[in-house]
Amino acid sequence: MASRSIRLLTFAAALLAASPASASLERAQAAQARGDLRAAQIELRNAVRARPNDGVLRAALAAASLDLGDGDTAEKEARAALERGYDPVAGTALLLRAYLMLGRSRDLLRDFPVPAEPGKAALGGQIAAARALAQLALDEREAAKESVATALRLAPEAAESHLAAAILAQTENDRAGAEAALDRALAADPGNVEARLRKAGLAFARGEPAAAVEALDPLLARAPGNVPARLLRAEAHLRLGREAEARQDVEAALRTAPGNAPAIYMRGVLLLRAQDWRAADETFQRLGAALGNFPDGFLFAAVAKRALGQAAQAEDLARRHVARRPEDPRGAKLLASMELADGRPDAAAGTLSRLADRGAADVEALDMLGRAHAAAGRPREAAAAFERAVALAPNDAGLLARLAAARLAAGDPAGTAEAAQGSLELRPDQAGAREMLAMTALTRGDLAAAEAELARLDPAARAGEAAGVLEGTIRLGRLDLAGARTSFETVLRSHPESVTARLGLARVLLAQGEPAEAERLLVEVLERQPANAEALGRLGALARSGGPRAASARAALERVQAAAPAEPAPALALASVLAGAGETARAVAVLEAEPLRAPGRGAALPLARSQAYAALERWEEAEAAARAALAEEPQNATARRQLALLLNRAGNVQGAEALVLEGLRLQPGNVLLQQTLVGLVQQARGFEAALNVAEQLARQPAAQPAARLLPGDLLLSARRPAEAARAFAAAYAEAPSVLLALRQATAWVAAGQPAEAEAALKAWLEREPDSPEALDLLAQFDIGAGRYAEAERRLNTVVERMPRNAVALNNLAWILGERGGPEAAARARALAERAYFLMPTAETADTLGWILARNGEAERALPLLRAAAAAPRGAQGPDPAKAYRLAYALREAGRPAEAAQVLEPLLATEAAFPERAEAERLLAALRAGR
Repeated sequence: MASRSIRLLTFAAALLAASPASASLERAQAAQARGDLRAAQIELRNAVRARPNDGVLRAALAAASLDLGDGDTAEKEARAALERGYDPVAGTALLLRAYLMLGRSRDLLRDFPVPAEPGKAALGGQIAAARALAQLALDEREAAKESVATALRLAPEAAESHLAAAILAQTENDRAGAEAALDRALAADPGNVEARLRKAGLAFARGEPAAAVEALDPLLARAPGNVPARLLRAEAHLRLGREAEARQDVEAALRTAPGNAPAIYMRGVLLLRAQDWRAADETFQRLGAALGNFPDGFLFAAVAKRALGQAAQAEDLARRHVARRPEDPRGAKLLASMELADGRPDAAAGTLSRLADRGAADVEALDMLGRAHAAAGRPREAAAAFERAVALAPNDAGLLARLAAARLAAGDPAGTAEAAQGSLELRPDQAGAREMLAMTALTRGDLAAAEAELARLDPAARAGEAAGVLEGTIRLGRLDLAGARTSFETVLRSHPESVTARLGLARVLLAQGEPAEAERLLVEVLERQPANAEALGRLGALARSGGPRAASARAALERVQAAAPAEPAPALALASVLAGAGETARAVAVLEAEPLRAPGRGAALPLARSQAYAALERWEEAEAAARAALAEEPQNATARRQLALLLNRAGNVQGAEALVLEGLRLQPGNVLLQQTLVGLVQQARGFEAALNVAEQLARQPAAQPAARLLPGDLLLSARRPAEAARAFAAAYAEAPSVLLALRQATAWVAAGQPAEAEAALKAWLEREPDSPEALDLLAQFDIGAGRYAEAERRLNTVVERMPRNAVALNNLAWILGERGGPEAAARARALAERAYFLMPTAETADTLGWILARNGEAERALPLLRAAAAAPRGAQGPDPAKAYRLAYALREAGRPAEAAQVLEPLLATEAAFPERAEAERLLAALRAGR
């Protein structure tokens, strides 16, 4: 202890006054006073050389060496002091401290038994106290407790006994007991440095850095060379924001002990805080392997490396910190941020998910997790992460806005609106949240609401990328192709890298009949985002179209895939196009490319390979690929079904059924696996056996609700609709549900009993009067029976409860359009726009086009009605009613000759359709020039 070495120096100086060693002692005292312990040790060595048989000098050198951390010298000199007659108690205490400093706990326990002689109580107390510390170092806690009790019994007035008791209490997290023991130690020896240092440490640990500094100031005034005290005070100063004072203490410690690892580490921390990255990095490197001895060593070194642009080394250090301290959010966040910066959102999500699973993720970590999932294309997981973050920080407007975006991407418009509205309540000026509300309105096809939200943006926000894309999308939804094109082109001039604007402009160009330019834009999107689903889908559709751009689109898709050979999505898209063109062997070649064969890429690639191999009748390879897909994702029902079908085809019926049954044990309610099992049994053992299996599944609680449908669905597939209806009715009687009511109604219709179908639906509506699914199907029955007022009433409820139900929107628009009148026409148009925006099919195009044509917008109606009339109607060919409506629009647009060209071949046949009389009158008028 520094206090002991000071006292020994003073005692030695008094003994050696006017002796040859006195000058060295004076210099040693001066060095001690200024904290230069190494100089003090050197002067004491000189004094010992002058008087080698002086036990007091030897003890003073041992004590000074202990202060300096030189355990080897301390041990040697303490032994020499004892051999030369120095006080046995004090000398042994020095020797015991040297053993402990050198980590020789086992040796201490072997070499120093507690003496049994009555006259050696003081010595026994010292030894028992030291034995307690050695036992604690060896994690022999019960033995340490006995040793502490012995020390207190033998030497109750010795500071060392109480100090050992304090250290034991600290080991057991008894802070109050430790502090009380330290107070007793200081009462016994007010100058005991170790006790004062530990007392300051307790103050620091309970969050009182100022109290720690107050306790350390007088200690360092007496012993300025005490390195542990310097470093503890530096930490306390840092906690108080006093970096200059902390730096002074650290540099003083390093002057005393230049190689002291904790001091070097703290210098690195201070340099890190000062953002002197290079100096911090060099300092941490000095520590070498000792860097890992500090809890945050790898973390801080990683921060420095990252700031210097040494990404690989930084990530390695961060990964080592996370492996050692997996519950520390700082390390996980640092590692994840590097993974995100390197374009590896999956890896970042994994890092942060492991932290979250431990319950250690803070708001920032959950926010990062949400961003990582979003970047990896997992909006549902992103929304879940943002929801957890919002639960911890409910007043963070930015978090709520990101939650809204994730929910929108996950197809949750109601949740999007809720989060966006909450964000706006906290920060009304948030353009992003307002844009989320507009996007939410678009997801339900409500163009007017989206337009209203955009109108509330300030001019600066209206000029932004997102607002411009929204404006273009709204115009496209209103079939204002020229306006939409202008909006998207304006965005691209301001934001030339915008992917969403390119996609929007490509949609417009396709609608305007400019596929070559649309193709160019789609390729540009895929150059930026090779996995972009919409761009791949549209380019694939062009390639499959058989039109003039099919070959070019296919070649473009091949170039995209070649430019990103390790990306699964382009390969899958190209393989699908090739397989659809009958070039399955080429599709296999694409899917077999080496960059795509690495494991850990998910089930989609091996599953696609299996299906392609099967098409080529390469059955063994198909089976191997299906097994690989299932190994990638054991929960993937499609992969399990594929393998089961292949096993069944190979004659391994038992293996196929066992595989599906294993899947049902994992996912008892999976409808695809249930249907697969029933199908396998039907193929192997006949219809009745399959029906028996379906009925068994229907009785299993874990297999519900899907399994209740199995018997009825099987009977429907066997064209036994009346039996199917009764099976659905029996299942409904046991567990009423809207799904069973709908299936029952469908079966009764197939059996030619519409009254029974309506009765089934009305029975459910007695339970749930506003059930949109049942009302929707009943409305379709009403329309078929000409009960338009009743259908309108039901459909109003349906579209209110299910705003994204495009079929209901379209049906209601048609009814209102047929009713006529300005108010009904305006609402019909709005509903038809929503229906077409949500589901651009021949039916919705026909409805919207017809409403526009009859309300003075024939030119805008023509592209819609042309597309509707050209759509095939199965084996029956084009729909004559749609052709009539196209002819009507052509006449209204001032193109009578074209209208006649549509009507003449149509009416030359005997085709019957409700509007035939109107079509004949129109053709007559055209021929008459009216």
